[in-house]
Amino acid sequence: MTQSRWKSPVFWSAVVAQVISLGQLTGMWVKLGIDAGMLGDVVAGVLQIGVLVGLLNNPTDKVNF
Repeated sequence: MTQSRWKSPVFWSAVVAQVISLGQLTGMWVKLGIDAGMLGDVVAGVLQIGVLVGLLNNPTDKVNF
């Protein structure tokens, strides 16, 4: 059984994590009135790990990562 990348929850979580991370990097969240401070840095680090896992994942193969 093959799984489409577009239907993979890992793929979509990586995309969402990257969008949130880019929002933090560009200061978009501050412009929207969301001030995260140190918590934002921790969240950004966790999101980057999520992006890394999503990029290294192969959803077309259920056995191998």
